[in-house]
Amino acid sequence: MDNQKSMEVFSKAPVPQAVFKNALPAMAAMLMVLVYNLADTFFIGQTHDALQVAAVSLATPVFLMFMAVGTAFGIGGTSVKSRALGEGKSEYARKVCSFCMWSCIVVGVVMAALFLIFMNPILSLIGASSETWNLAKTYLSIVVCSGPFVLISNFPLPLPPYCISIHSRN
Repeated sequence: MDNQKSMEVFSKAPVPQAVFKNALPAMAAMLMVLVYNLADTFFIGQTHDALQVAAVSLATPVFLMFMAVGTAFGIGGTSVKSRALGEGKSEYARKVCSFCMWSCIVVGVVMAALFLIFMNPILSLIGASSETWNLAKTYLSIVVCSGPFVLISNFPLPLPPYCISIHSRN
């Protein structure tokens, strides 16, 4: 039923209206990322400890790497899926959707593991000083462990039921 509504927006709505209806969720997701970063900085800033604020700032590039990879899967997968649905290839769209979702999970876990393994070189690369090292390492560990969820958050929601299955329906 929801799939019918989605297809109706693409096939019958004027292009500006269809773009607007599909752009709103993307803008909301970007706004939530901004609010997330502002909230971190605000609450940590309440400690009046510049080193803790610096540690959060040092972890931001790693967070943005997770966001970039998630966006690649989200935008790329959505583009391929939309074209497939437009061509009436719903089975192929289901496979693309499933591939992108499960790839976000696998790639997120692999990225998190790599970031945890190479934490010290990464901290050196992003410029952590001896004063911010332990704080940045602690915060970065938390960010890295949430990385797979960051990737999945870039996947277009709501997930159609055909995205979740890893076995083809016959």
